[in-house]
Order: sequence, then structure tokens, then C-alpha cells
Amino acid sequence: MKKANKKQKGNKFAKKVVIPAALALSVTFTGFAPLSTYAAIQEETNQIIWNAPAGLSKEEVVKAYLQSQVAAPKSFGASSSNEQFKVIDEMTDKSTGTYHLKTVEQVKGIPVYGTGQSVALDDEFNVISSFGEVSQKLAGANITTKASLSEDEAITITKSEVETEIGEVNDYDGIESELTILPLDGKYYLTYLVKASTSQPSPGYFHYFIDANSGEVVHRFNAMHEADTEVVNARGLDLFGKMQTFKATKNLETNKTHLHSVETIKGNAVNIHTYDARRMPETSFILLSALLGFTGFEVETNSSFFYDPAAISAQSNSLKINNYYQNVHSRNSLDGNGMKIISTVHIGDKWNNAGWNGKQMLYGDGDGAYFSSLAGALDVAGHEKTHGVITNTANLTYSGESGAINESIADILGVLAENHFKPADQKNWDIGEDVYTPNIPGDGGLRSLEDPKTRSLSPAYGLKDNRYPDHYDDRYIGELDNGGVHINSSINNKAAYLISQGGEHYGVEVNGIGEAKLGKILYRALTVYLVASSGFAETRDAMVQAARDLHPDINSQPSAETQAVMAAYEAVGVTEGE
Repeated sequence: MKKANKKQKGNKFAKKVVIPAALALSVTFTGFAPLSTYAAIQEETNQIIWNAPAGLSKEEVVKAYLQSQVAAPKSFGASSSNEQFKVIDEMTDKSTGTYHLKTVEQVKGIPVYGTGQSVALDDEFNVISSFGEVSQKLAGANITTKASLSEDEAITITKSEVETEIGEVNDYDGIESELTILPLDGKYYLTYLVKASTSQPSPGYFHYFIDANSGEVVHRFNAMHEADTEVVNARGLDLFGKMQTFKATKNLETNKTHLHSVETIKGNAVNIHTYDARRMPETSFILLSALLGFTGFEVETNSSFFYDPAAISAQSNSLKINNYYQNVHSRNSLDGNGMKIISTVHIGDKWNNAGWNGKQMLYGDGDGAYFSSLAGALDVAGHEKTHGVITNTANLTYSGESGAINESIADILGVLAENHFKPADQKNWDIGEDVYTPNIPGDGGLRSLEDPKTRSLSPAYGLKDNRYPDHYDDRYIGELDNGGVHINSSINNKAAYLISQGGEHYGVEVNGIGEAKLGKILYRALTVYLVASSGFAETRDAMVQAARDLHPDINSQPSAETQAVMAAYEAVGVTEGE
């Protein structure tokens, strides 16, 4: 597998640092040279890399191929439940005549966290591409698969840990748990992965790995990712004083109209609903949530005019993001299956943040100095809702390089979604510029995809210029910010900008191919090739493969689109490895 050029660094920091929060918004080289020739490109064409044995199904071919990649093959046993690889998804691409299967590694039927492979087959089931590392020592490892702790006990431990961190939680938005094997520091732990979503007293999407025998916390992180009615035409002024018109739902029993739209695009009906937390005391807010099944108070009016600008902006932005994914990427809501899109405004008291908690969007009102109401930013809405798309596709692990790619994809698709609705002369490559430092006009957003180094970072990160990095050689490799998920995202952001807009960067010239083609290539890489553990090098490979799928080689030479992807990653120091 190709790898990025790496330069060793030793600066690590033990203490915590609070980074600018909003796009913390979730809720998570040496040597480079001008790309003058493409002599090595022949290695990356869609040629057969493994011939399928006769008589095998697609699933059997994929398992056999992946098993062949284990250096010292060893099975866990004879039964199918003891196989190392489990196929969890399959897609047929009629446009290319190929099949794409995704797998997860397992031990006796228990999934191994952070593992996964994506294998593409041609029409004769031969393997033509493969993404995702294969564990070499999994079958031979001494891994216990019997739990003495119950699932309920693990959930109780998680609740105690969460409440120690944020205070008493009277009700949770949702709790999910799964028996999972966690690879960590060279060891394998049998754990319950418990995911807990909260709104009050603090929003979060907490992931706890509870040892299934000792009950200890092995690892944790916060991924902050019917009455009779009729549809009526409604309107309201958003946070910028612009009149927005949309469909809303009128309750014929109460005669009130709610900020609830059912948007149908290409035959796909998606419920889009915005609620109001009203900065209420925790008990009242959670009680209504628990008893009535919603995550806030209804935003309602006695007429067809709504008077809450934050709610209007949140609803309008949700409608636009759904429109973008439906019309541009043919994706039916965030999960691809029509899930309800929920937003809640007025969270907390002057909260300078927004987030995706695994279930819904949460918007703070801002303090009026560092941020205005975050519900006003379309790219923030696109960023956070894209975390929902990522969770339902590659499910990139929220730490280190895969976490940086997670944040970067949310940034890129957030910007592309916003620009999709803007005239050409108003498009930009900043994140959060509409709500960031409202009293300082023209200072840009929190992050810049066009020029990451125009934005400052805390000196605590120890980067040489205290700026966001725009080259892999300058990446942050410490432990803060989950291993730099919001810091190193800027490297992949810069590559995306170059792919779209072109330009010269560190001596490498890139001929841009435009936003539309960038979006299609990135979306295909995310949904077809990337897996949970994918870092910079594998993202580069996935982008190259996706470009080739959409824009095939001509006479064994890469298309202009594929060349743009290769050059852009060359420019940021993520190159074909040894």
C-alpha cells in the first residue's frame, strides 16, 4: 500500500488546550519535487491485481483475496463465524461494470474496531483494487472473546463516566453499544463500545470502550458527529434579514404551524425538522424530550410567518444541504436511506459552538464577539451534516490521521455545498466566515482551504509558525485535539482546493478541474473506497482511483482529472510511497 512521505518529529504535549471551538465543530515530508512526468503512473491503472478462482461468488472471492494478503495465513477455526473477514456492504456500479464490497475484520464474529477493507471486482470477479490494511497477526493473537461483564453493566459504567465529565444527565438522546475488539498500543482488548448522545447539560457524542471483563475504561473520546396535518407555504426572516420561503407543517388540531418540512427530491421524501432548546433549565428540556420524543420545543406560529431568525436559518440550511446531497450526489439524506434531519437552536447560554452528536445538529447562539449564532452559516451546517454522511459510509475513526481526513471531508463538502448555492462572484473557500468574529468585517472564517496558513493556531501545538499546516511535512503529531484532527485537516483541505482551483504550491503546478468534478471524486472516494483507518496516503490513493473511475485513462495515460489529483497531493507532500 502506498504511504505518505514521513518526517519524524518529537514534540508532544501533555496538558489540554482549548482550540477554537466551532469547527472543532463536531460533533471531531520530507522531500517533494515538481510533478514533471508521469512515468510511474502505469502502476495505478485499473489492471487485474488478483485473478479470481473459478466458481467462487463475489463474497468468496473477496474473502479469499484478503486472506491471501495475510503473510502467515492462519484461520480461527473451520466455521464461517471464525473467518477473519466479514462482508458488510456490497455495491454494483453499472457505469463502470464493477462491484465494490466492504469488509470488517473479526475474531469469532466480534468486529475489530478501526479495521476495514474496500475491494473492487471487475465483471468476472477479478480483483482490480483494494483499500485498507490487512491485520497480519490477528489470527495468531491471544484474544479473549468471552465477556464476564454484561452490556447493561458497561452502559452503567459509561453513564457514570459521562456524568463525571459533564454533570448529571436526566435523559440521553440515545445510547448504543456493541461488543468490540479494540486494538490499542499493540494489544487487543475485548470491550463494549458504548456511544452516548447528550444535549443537556452539555452536548456530546461520547464513545467509551469498556473492558468486557474488568469494567475499566480502556479508551474514550467525544465525537461531537401524529396529529392530523397539512403542508403549507411558510416564510420568515433569517439571521441576515433575508426572507426565506419553504414548506411547513400545520397541525389542524391546534391550528399552529410547525417548522417541519417534508422535502421530496427525485422521489425521496425526507423529514426536516428544527426545534428550539430555549436555553431552558436542564430538567424541563430533558423532560419534554423524554416524554414527547423530540429534542427541543416546537418552533411554531399561529400564522404562516415564523419569527425566530436562528430557527429559520437552521431550517433553510438543512433544506439546502439535503438538496445538495440529493441533486448533486443522488444521496437520500445523511444515511442514504431517508433519515430525518433534525436541528435544535438556542443550545446553552452564548455557546460558541455547533455540533453533530450522532443524532442531530446542535447550534449555539454565540457570544456576539467570537461568534454570532452558528445557525446562520450554511457551510457549518454542511460540515456537521457531512459528519453524518461519513458515519454512514467510511466511518473514519475520529483520531490521528483518519480523524483529520474525517474533519477535512466535512470541511470540503461543507464549502462545496455552500458554493453550490452562491453566484460565481460570491464563492469562497473559508469555513464559518458568515458567523466568525461578527464585529470584525472581512476577516474570513475560522479555517481557509485556499490558504491554511492565513489562520493562526495556539503556540501550545508547537508548530514552527503557529499556523495551520499546508504540507504533510509540517503536520502536528502530538496528542492534543485527538491527535490534531482539526489541525492536520488543513493539509487535505489544501489538496482539495488545488484539485478544484489549481495553482502552484511548493514548486508543483496543478491544473484545476473545478468544484463539480472535485465534489464527485471526493464523494466517490468517501463512499466507495475509504475505510475507518484511512489516513493521508490511502486518501490520496482513493482519490486517484475515484478520479480514474469517473474519468478513465486515455491510451494508458491518466486523464486531466486524475493528473490534477496526483499533482495536488504531490504539492502537499502526500506522494506515492515506497
